[in-house]
Amino acid sequence: MSPYRQARMSLLGGSIAAMLLVAGCGSSSGSNSTRASTATSTPQATTSTSAASTPSTSTTQATSTAAGLVTSTSGAVTATLHAGTHHPKVNRAWPIRFTVTSAGRPAKASVSYEYLFAGQVVAHRSHYTFTGHFSDIFSWPSSAVGYPLRFRAVIVSEGATVNLDYPVQVTA
Repeated sequence: MSPYRQARMSLLGGSIAAMLLVAGCGSSSGSNSTRASTATSTPQATTSTSAASTPSTSTTQATSTAAGLVTSTSGAVTATLHAGTHHPKVNRAWPIRFTVTSAGRPAKASVSYEYLFAGQVVAHRSHYTFTGHFSDIFSWPSSAVGYPLRFRAVIVSEGATVNLDYPVQVTA
């Protein structure tokens, strides 16, 4: 990659990070409620687990079983992200939902959001705890239009960490 292109990508990444910091993330909700957030991102799923006595890490790719659905499993923990579209519109509601189970039963979990551009995390937002189900609503800022972003939901439950990645390109 040429030095000019590297400088341009660095500047662009910095601009995206600044945009995400300014955009903020609003609020969200627990089990059966919904709140609003503002941000930008896309998902790609990986899973890592660690045992309490002997840390071991394994990574698996999340599976996208249907449009707007990403699922990944780590041990007994299964996490699912439901999103409306890969092309959300600026300043319009973009609802997302999460379901986390352990051995088929609702599990206590936490979720935090990461926003990636060109494979690099450019911002971290929000941290919510819930049991079984969680809903949130985003409103994407105009500064995100046209950039290939990745929204990552980092789910932690029973010592397992599951990353659910969802590609997004915001439209006007």
